[in-house]
Amino acid sequence: MRRQIRGFWIVGSMVAASALLSLQPVVASPRMVSLAFNSHLQNPQQVGSDTLRQKLQALAGKRIILDERVGGALGSENAILAATRSGAVDVAVLSGGVVSGAIPEMGVFDIPFLFRDVAHAKAVMQGPVGAAIAAKFADKGLVLLALGKQGFRDITNSKRPIRSPDDLKGLKFRVIPNPIYQMTFKALGAEVVPMEFPLVYAALKDGRLDGQENPPSTMAASRFNEVQKYLTLSDHFFAPIAFVANRAMFEQLDPSDQEALIAAAKAGAEATWQSQLDAEKLEQLRRAGMDVIDKVDRQPFIDALKPLEPEFEKRFGKDLLAAIRSTR
Repeated sequence: MRRQIRGFWIVGSMVAASALLSLQPVVASPRMVSLAFNSHLQNPQQVGSDTLRQKLQALAGKRIILDERVGGALGSENAILAATRSGAVDVAVLSGGVVSGAIPEMGVFDIPFLFRDVAHAKAVMQGPVGAAIAAKFADKGLVLLALGKQGFRDITNSKRPIRSPDDLKGLKFRVIPNPIYQMTFKALGAEVVPMEFPLVYAALKDGRLDGQENPPSTMAASRFNEVQKYLTLSDHFFAPIAFVANRAMFEQLDPSDQEALIAAAKAGAEATWQSQLDAEKLEQLRRAGMDVIDKVDRQPFIDALKPLEPEFEKRFGKDLLAAIRSTR
């Protein structure tokens, strides 16, 4: 009898313990999310990525661990974009001109001399136009989390000061592998050489290239002052930064974590809009000995590009271009 009672006690204790364990809250494992960007340090992409990481940690706590991959560890920006679409990378911070290769609608932001100033660009990208373009990312396996500022792009070269389109004629000039960038500099008379960014410094150094175009922050971080003499503040393109996520990964997140990731990306984008890196880096380039041509009459460049307007209207629509240009 005692053995039977003892057996009942043991079984009952096990059942009670099991019941108590089942009442304990289940602690979910943290989600590892990879974030990649390909730029030098002290660049808007780093500014945006660092702010995103800090904001996400504050909002999501230990639910999400961000694994940040910096610089050329994963290859070119096109390689990072492809990896993000495939799911090999979860989140990426990329130049808008690269993203437009996969999202053609994003290419409208690549049109030369489209934006009056930074405030105009921000109003367009955070308004109805930006929202409509964001909707195009889903079909390409991506989510557009936010748009930030890389900055206005300027011209450098090793041959001569560039003050007019005529000064570009015959120069071997690197542009990103982007159709609008290519047609723009062909129209300006340059000999266009599409090239991935990691290859540019060496090509400038050994003379395969005469010039290139980028924001001053990128030029300084890349030490282009070592291989380029002349810098023209042409402000011909405005370059956005796209904060993008792999769609499948994003949709697997809990709604609260989706909101946290979007909020973190928006904070990162805002940090780039507020950044004054270009002004700081321009002064650094001056001190390094570059000849800066800052009094530029942009109208001859704009006039030289007018024959491209019908092509832009065909690609993006006359109404959209008018809406962008009229945004205040």
